[in-house]
Amino acid sequence: MKKIVISLLVIIFCIICSLSFGYYSVKPLNSNEVKSTINYLSSDDFKGRLTGSIENYETVNFIKNYFESESLKPYNGNYLEKFSVLYPKKTDGIPSLVVKDKDGFIVKHYKYGTDYKEDMLNFRKNSLSFKKDDIIIWKGNTFQVQKGKDYFLFYNPENNKLNFRSSFIANSPHSMYIMISSKTAQEIKNYINSGYEISCFIPYENELTSAYNVLGYIKGKNPNLPPLVLSAHFDHLGTDLAGNVYDGALDNASGTSFLLGMVKYINSIGKPDRNIIIASFNAEEFGCLGSKSFVKQYKDNLRGGKVINFDMIGSNKSVPLSIMSGKWDTKNSNFVKEMAQVFSAQNQPFTYVFENSSDHQYFRAYGIDAITLSDADMSKIHTPMDKSAYIDTKSIDRCFNIASKEIDNYAFDNNVYLLYHRELFIISFIGMLITSILYVRFTKRS
Repeated sequence: MKKIVISLLVIIFCIICSLSFGYYSVKPLNSNEVKSTINYLSSDDFKGRLTGSIENYETVNFIKNYFESESLKPYNGNYLEKFSVLYPKKTDGIPSLVVKDKDGFIVKHYKYGTDYKEDMLNFRKNSLSFKKDDIIIWKGNTFQVQKGKDYFLFYNPENNKLNFRSSFIANSPHSMYIMISSKTAQEIKNYINSGYEISCFIPYENELTSAYNVLGYIKGKNPNLPPLVLSAHFDHLGTDLAGNVYDGALDNASGTSFLLGMVKYINSIGKPDRNIIIASFNAEEFGCLGSKSFVKQYKDNLRGGKVINFDMIGSNKSVPLSIMSGKWDTKNSNFVKEMAQVFSAQNQPFTYVFENSSDHQYFRAYGIDAITLSDADMSKIHTPMDKSAYIDTKSIDRCFNIASKEIDNYAFDNNVYLLYHRELFIISFIGMLITSILYVRFTKRS
């Protein structure tokens, strides 16, 4: 009887050992590979990946080719989801902000990038001339001009820094936004009060174009279960009129590269229990229009599922990782609370952010559980300083340690071999040795 029991134990330990050993082929996210991809996507060659630009289309093609190379299936039969957007198209001409006397002669030229610069919010109109009576609000170094039905805003940014570039929002209330230095604002005020006219021209215009999301998925054992969506946006803010490139390394070449790295990790695990949709969104910087298009079209397929979005992963500052969710969410919202427990189990500090400021926005608007994981470092965001040199692989690893636990939990049903394969292998290997020795000794005595 003892011999039979020992034999059974040897067999059980052998089975456990072989199963757990199989999970040693799992490939954790390689943060160095992720940073290499960030370096590539945020290089000047991509000129800031502005939606509507040739370089944005090149980014689409890069991601599509990656999906194919990693054997992702095209979502709904096509890797590309097309939607229409207005975008700021560069036109012919040179930017100008000038002062004219009553005879139309120019008495003052302001210097682009030093005295003034466009903010990218809108270009329904790209030129105007105004006098004192056209100014309807003047507060400090900021003033608003009305010309017919159009409104124009001239404002002095914090610390006179003209290198910030806002997202493009085609339905924003003003037809054009111009940043000016405090000195320029005061000079314009003096000129206006003395009867001079101010003229401004910025060579951009709003134009309708087609944009593309890139969508793939990993088929699960039960495709009828609500899916897990992993997402990130790849677009950024392009190049200004002086040729300064807004590379967008942290925002959001980092999230895109992290998302691509996660595909390799998931593929190495094996088949998930449910479908995992990998969504690379466009036009986030235009008001999350890519994710809006996706959710609007596929909301019925997404009901009951969960979304983890990655936006700004890899800050080299000592900032905690943030759980970001919708404006109307709280710490007690179901998915937010669930993610907070993952952080706590890892003894990982984190912060909460409740804003509609990334691609979780429209998922939440349709009642779909969604959060964004983000390093809340705004020090270089939307400036030419957002370079890959400032990306820290330790922060990338930190996000992986959190995201992978939730993926293991939701898409692989907390597979004990996936979670504890190292421990199970060691214990079962030792158990197999001990029981084998006992079996040999017992056999000899018999």
